[in-house]
Amino acid sequence: MPAGNLQPLGLGEEMSLPPIDIPFFKERGLARLECEVSGLFFWARDHDRTTCGDTAKDEYTFIGNPLIKGFDARGKELKDRMRKAFLDYFEQRQHTVVNPYPVLARWRDDIHLTIASIADFQPHITSGLVEPPANPLTISQPCIRLTDVDAVGRSGRHLTTFEMMAHHVFNRPAEGQVYYWMNECVEFCDDLLVNVLGIDANEITYVENPWSGGGNAGPAVEVIVGGLELATLVFMTMEEHPEGEVEIKGLHYREMPLQIIDTGYGLERFCWAAAGTPTIYEAIYPESVAWLKQLSDFDALVSEHAGVDLDKLLGEISKLMGIMNIEIGSDEGELMQTFISRLGDNGVVISEESLRAITRPLSSIYAIPDHMHALCHMLGDGLVPSNVKDGYLARMLARRVLRMRDDLKLSTSLVKLGEHHLDVNRAGEEMTQTREGLLSILALEEERYHEMLRKGENVVRNMLRDIDSSSTELDDELLFTLNDSHGISPDLVIRIARRCGMEQVNLRTGFAAELAARHAQAAKDAAQTSDVVTLISLDEELPPTELSYYDDVDKSEFDSEVLACLPLNENGRATHAVVLANTCFYPEGGGQACDLGTLVGGTRNVDVVDVAKEGEWVIHFTDGELAVGASVKGEIDVARRRQLMDHHTSVHIVGGAARRLLGPHIFQAGSNVTPEYSRLDITHPKRLTREDLDAIEDMSNEVIQQVGRTEKMQLNRRDADSRFGFDLYQGGAPKGTDIRILKIGDHDVQACGGTHHDDLSLIGAIRIIRSTAVQDGVERLHIVSGEAELNYSRQQEAVLRQTCEVFGVNDEDLPKTALRFFDDWKAQRKKIEHLEAEITRLRTSGGGGQATENDGVRIIVLEGEGDLRQLQGMAGELTLDKECPTVAVIGSASEGGFLLVAITEDTIASERYDAVEILQSISHHIGGGGGGRPTFAQGGGSNPDGLESALSAARELLN
Repeated sequence: MPAGNLQPLGLGEEMSLPPIDIPFFKERGLARLECEVSGLFFWARDHDRTTCGDTAKDEYTFIGNPLIKGFDARGKELKDRMRKAFLDYFEQRQHTVVNPYPVLARWRDDIHLTIASIADFQPHITSGLVEPPANPLTISQPCIRLTDVDAVGRSGRHLTTFEMMAHHVFNRPAEGQVYYWMNECVEFCDDLLVNVLGIDANEITYVENPWSGGGNAGPAVEVIVGGLELATLVFMTMEEHPEGEVEIKGLHYREMPLQIIDTGYGLERFCWAAAGTPTIYEAIYPESVAWLKQLSDFDALVSEHAGVDLDKLLGEISKLMGIMNIEIGSDEGELMQTFISRLGDNGVVISEESLRAITRPLSSIYAIPDHMHALCHMLGDGLVPSNVKDGYLARMLARRVLRMRDDLKLSTSLVKLGEHHLDVNRAGEEMTQTREGLLSILALEEERYHEMLRKGENVVRNMLRDIDSSSTELDDELLFTLNDSHGISPDLVIRIARRCGMEQVNLRTGFAAELAARHAQAAKDAAQTSDVVTLISLDEELPPTELSYYDDVDKSEFDSEVLACLPLNENGRATHAVVLANTCFYPEGGGQACDLGTLVGGTRNVDVVDVAKEGEWVIHFTDGELAVGASVKGEIDVARRRQLMDHHTSVHIVGGAARRLLGPHIFQAGSNVTPEYSRLDITHPKRLTREDLDAIEDMSNEVIQQVGRTEKMQLNRRDADSRFGFDLYQGGAPKGTDIRILKIGDHDVQACGGTHHDDLSLIGAIRIIRSTAVQDGVERLHIVSGEAELNYSRQQEAVLRQTCEVFGVNDEDLPKTALRFFDDWKAQRKKIEHLEAEITRLRTSGGGGQATENDGVRIIVLEGEGDLRQLQGMAGELTLDKECPTVAVIGSASEGGFLLVAITEDTIASERYDAVEILQSISHHIGGGGGGRPTFAQGGGSNPDGLESALSAARELLN
């Protein structure tokens, strides 16, 4: 092994490229062979091998016969010991141990979750823009991948969350900085496996198989032992680029300046190889598996199937799953038959009934700890579940756990499952979120799960109405819509569909993974979509604009030179686009509106009506022309600049206060800063009360008084990450190597490129007007401060004064006076509604053609008066009595015309008639449409003159 300190090897050492042919293999007597099954080349000490070790012919050999000796522990203790052995090995060989990154990849905008250890360093470090935190380094990184979520618990080996132990090297060969490359990397791996972990060297194969992921690619070897892939050693030499000449898996790559060693050693797989248990779950979650078996009375279930050796059955299943390469979309019935046949070949005879009866509950018992581990990692890092982006992934896992819990008929809550997991599988581990905060979010998720079950039935039934009951599958887009818009998971949709009579419908294997992949792809697409709009065509030789607005935010005048002045063709106030050598005008960006003002050049005086940044230039849109080369004086609208700084600085203060008061899950989901107001979107699992807003407002104003001055700095990304962590990126992941940072005492620190006050006392006061729900899990705070806060207070006082004058009372008596008037209004309203209902009954009970009977069902068709809510009440009143089954069709000519169809539920009326079908048959007369449920439907139109025709059509249809 390399001795002494690791140093760059210099320019003389050539980087190896595929085919992989390194001295270590030859020196240790390994031969390069071709696999008779896969066709891949591999290296092995056994020259007679015909397979690479990872094929349908290579079953697991370690079940019941551990590959790694000396690790008798199980569960968290086993993982801790194995992780320590790995990190100690590389630390002793001059690698710096780096703490793991969060599982929420907030330093990136193209992925939601950390999917590999190399993801920690993409794209800025792998592209060479930023230096790594250490070089070489070693790390054990928790990762979450949902591509195999449907196989978790069923295969014996799949996980959604795992730790990738790794050692990384970032070489710069052009600069003579090469620490080590392929030969030393493979030598480290072999030495660790053989001499430290005691694996039989003859069992190891090194399979050549190029790798790509996360925007990079390169030659690689997969390390296989006993049929199990333990590690992958990637020699990263390429980066994804649309003009790249190398194509891998449909993506184009080009050579990159860095040559990177990217390794991945699966901690949980090493633990499984050391434990030799029938499945990976008994090795890493033994206490949880035993607890869930006890709660579900699993042993009693097994005893009902006499003669089944459970350990042998599970071991054989794991072996088969390891060689059968089950893909997304595989047919479950066909898989079951294949399993039974192959199990019989291996001496395990079992019926399909017994196999299903045992493996179905057991797959849930195995999957729940895995899903809870991923969920606790995500929530522990501060994630708030929702129906979008990374929040969707957490909610999906929570609802899968709850569904599996219900399938097992367990009475325990999601909170209890969370408490158990934290105590047993994450004891002593640090989290960003508090334990209480995490458990409270789990409690809310269970409430919303039950709410979704209550509401989901009607939503799904309505969307399935026009689908043939003999269908065997549902359209993907329908399932995506129900999931993303209504939070109804695909498996629940299938269950409801079966209750609706679609007995043959099924969900293909792997659909949940497809949903997760869809959300992951959306993040990648959004990151790759350029938000840069070419405003004007500039000469690329034009020097970049010098940005002076950071130097002194209170500076209102500056001198500069006109570098370009281009006429604009669009109609509007702006007639020209001006580029200056330097500017104090802040361009719109980061949610903040731009500065405005004037440019004075000689006798010319033009207004700056908009400012934007394009590339390295700031473009000033003016209402007049300035001569190129002319000297100009810029004058900033001071009142506007100050108000923008009031609001932008307040956004930071309020965000920090919300985080301190509500919990570390508070994260900025967006912001908008204008002279009139500012908005801050924050992640939070429930609606904010006025008491919450008042507390945040109070703390924000205390910060203004207590923190004298802000601290502004510009740091290299590596230094910023090391000093402040990744919560720094509240507003999203910034581009570039250097990051501008605003620090407000110990209250808040964020990466931000806007303009902010140096002296907080200049803000005056902050007021949070209200909060609104932007989407599930995101609250929008509406904020005013400075002069805008003073104006708002004056407006409120004026409203209060005018209202007191209307009521003729003083302000102290206004609340009780308003309440009295409101109560009187409600009482009068109820009387009116009662009288309207009585009129309706009189109109429909005594004949007159508006009420008829058809074979035991009362038919009412009439034109009503009043607004939609009143007519809805009328329809409800008419169809309330189950002793009088009724179909009521009520129309109104107001607002373009609308129709209501109501049917008494659970009567012969609802059996015979469908409200949606009736509505669809008559609504065309008013030029409209509509929908609803079988016993209530409504729709509007654009032709009120057709109402009588619609009602006549209803009478004809019903009678």
